[in-house]
Amino acid sequence: MKKLLLLSIVVMMVLFAGCAKKEETVDPADLCLVKVETDGIGLVAAAQEGEALEFDETMTSTSAYLNVLKGTVLTIGAKESADEFKFSKWTKNGEDFSTDHEVTVTIDEPTDFIAVFGAYSGWDGPSASSIEEVKTFSDVLALPNYGTALTEDTVVYAFELGGTVYRVVSKLEPDTAAALNEAFGDSQKFNELLAPIEIDQIVNVSEKIPSQEELDKYVGKTAGELLDDGWTWTYYNLDEMEFGMEHGWFRYVLKLDGKVENKEDLIIEEAIKDLKVLSIAYEGIGERVSDPEQ
Repeated sequence: MKKLLLLSIVVMMVLFAGCAKKEETVDPADLCLVKVETDGIGLVAAAQEGEALEFDETMTSTSAYLNVLKGTVLTIGAKESADEFKFSKWTKNGEDFSTDHEVTVTIDEPTDFIAVFGAYSGWDGPSASSIEEVKTFSDVLALPNYGTALTEDTVVYAFELGGTVYRVVSKLEPDTAAALNEAFGDSQKFNELLAPIEIDQIVNVSEKIPSQEELDKYVGKTAGELLDDGWTWTYYNLDEMEFGMEHGWFRYVLKLDGKVENKEDLIIEEAIKDLKVLSIAYEGIGERVSDPEQ
């Protein structure tokens, strides 16, 4: 049930307007880098005006980097590649943008598009069409799933509805909790046990996403300070000094100053603890679905 992570296979596509002779005279200031990526398992594609979208069906997840002239009209598309992941929405520079699979946009600045694919539990029953209709877990099991957590007396479940991620919580009787823990690896049995349980609490997780202004307060802090405050790292790219980190319910991507040598015995926490944050950006919902304070 845990949300799957997959390193996207990056398909590098560099598109320029005009013929080869014109490329030589293009002012770099007139070019915009466009990133089209995935959150979750799924395919993305991009095409200039008049061209058809082409998805690489041999992959389970793809990304594209495009360098285009300002004013270029692009169509970006998202397509499911695995039954357990369904397209949910597009984000643009970290903000919700569209729930359409295919979107046409005019590029005037460097832009990051992310196609969000939510995991599905395999539940075939109907789902709620609004958050007001959510009463039991049967109302949300068929929606995109962002993680499940169990304790000896509590179940926590995160899902997406109408472009918003919610977290629901219910207290459990000891025998129910034991049965759910025993069935955790069997999605069908787990769903059947979870479906009738009434939901005690609903939290809008999306509205808790920090603004860029709040995130910029971390610029200048050391990675060690963040790690001491409960941040955890999820991936790193030492060539770009780019680090994926989680804190609370969310994932972020950070750039750190300095350089770190990539060694087999590298202990990342020790290697980066004295490096300062140059930039930080929101990346998506993380693996944690329990209270960040816990």
